[in-house]
Amino acid sequence: MNAEHDLSILSQFLRRMAPDVEGHDMGDPPAEVMPRLDAFAAGQADAKERSALAQLLKEHPEYLRYLGKAIRNRAA
Repeated sequence: MNAEHDLSILSQFLRRMAPDVEGHDMGDPPAEVMPRLDAFAAGQADAKERSALAQLLKEHPEYLRYLGKAIRNRAA
């Protein structure tokens, strides 16, 4: 599986389960990471950036909370 496929699966899961996704609050990601996650949530990240974000999320799963909120806010 490639990173883009991993992000697609994650995105579909978060959209479907957003109201039920919870976790421990680890705080927001660093200021330089938030715009990247926001762009992904808005569907504005290119393939290279999606791949980089997949790797970043594997290394920092605590950022998923922020990403889930960003996706949920866009869906509202």
